[in-house]
Amino acid sequence: MSIAAQSTPAASRYGLALFEAAKSQSALDAVQSDMSLLGKVLRSDVGQALTDPRWSTAAKLEAITKAFSSGLHPLTVDFIKVLAQRKRFELLPQVPVVFAALLDEHRDILRGQLEAAFAVSDETLAAVEASLSQKTAKKVVLGTSVNESLLGGICVTLAGILYDGSVLGQLNRMRTRLEAVEL
Repeated sequence: MSIAAQSTPAASRYGLALFEAAKSQSALDAVQSDMSLLGKVLRSDVGQALTDPRWSTAAKLEAITKAFSSGLHPLTVDFIKVLAQRKRFELLPQVPVVFAALLDEHRDILRGQLEAAFAVSDETLAAVEASLSQKTAKKVVLGTSVNESLLGGICVTLAGILYDGSVLGQLNRMRTRLEAVEL
């Protein structure tokens, strides 16, 4: 999924600016850690309060700086202040997603999802990731989930493309071919 599909153009621009600043200061890992933490907090009830329009921008900024007073990289703190000063605080929940996508792109990491009828062993997951990494020339990192309706095999979604190697998928393709045959 593209960055644009997950965020507004303004959030993408701010996320890109933060990424470029972190890259130029060799602080990508530190800022990514901050963005990951902010993303988790902003998805919680605290995040709901911070995006509440009834709170003033100053109150939101104060809450964030108090909550993370000593733990955030100075670049992250300055970035949050810039968002507050420009009255763009509502973009903050989208920035961690943008930053993570840019960092993955910078590091040639491709994230996807593997669905299987049964729980997949770590060895099988590593083998699938290695095979896909070889084919895509990028490091592939897959999340896993169980979908018993697949009957067997796996489905991998990578860069918005579904690779269906499931028994259910094979049965559906077989049915389609049989329905197309005229008797």
